Amino acid sequence: MRHLFIALLGAALVACTGHEAHTGHGQDGGIVISAARVLPPFPGRDISAGYFEITNHSASNDRLIAASSPVSASVEIHTHKEEGGVMKMRRVDGVELPAGESVLFKPGGYHLMFFKTALAEGQSDVAVTLTYETAPPVTIIVPLEGHDEASGQKGSHGSGSGYEGDKEGHGSGSAYKGDKQNGSQGSGN
Repeated sequence: MRHLFIALLGAALVACTGHEAHTGHGQDGGIVISAARVLPPFPGRDISAGYFEITNHSASNDRLIAASSPVSASVEIHTHKEEGGVMKMRRVDGVELPAGESVLFKPGGYHLMFFKTALAEGQSDVAVTLTYETAPPVTIIVPLEGHDEASGQKGSHGSGSGYEGDKEGHGSGSAYKGDKQNGSQGSGN
């Protein structure tokens, strides 16, 4: 029953991610998410990670303060910090989004951590809601990228969860680009 609910919720969110889904990000271009991807949990695990690039095209600073997803009990914003010569993953309360600049969420830097993730068999994407300090929250549909040999995913990502991307932290995920005329974002469709 839970899988059916998640599938129906996902379908409803896909239907709502057209250009009107992200209005209110500012009339001057808004906030744009691109190169988004979520790595599913490894077999027997329930932790996953999310990566993307976030660009603030608006004329004012903003801040990403939270994230959530119907496939996870909780989603946290994390980063890696050096402490005593050792890199450690730490939760952060938010990420500054300076006007006119981009912030990359990538392995070894800022990223989203999904806890108690439950995916339906064959699921290929997940809904992720991003909450900002100023701009209204937005929900995007993010592709899942596997951990098989073809995806090139290997290595470690703190706490033994086994995540690592390419050198730039980019994946082949769909881009979520904004419509600069009305400040909205679509699902890349």
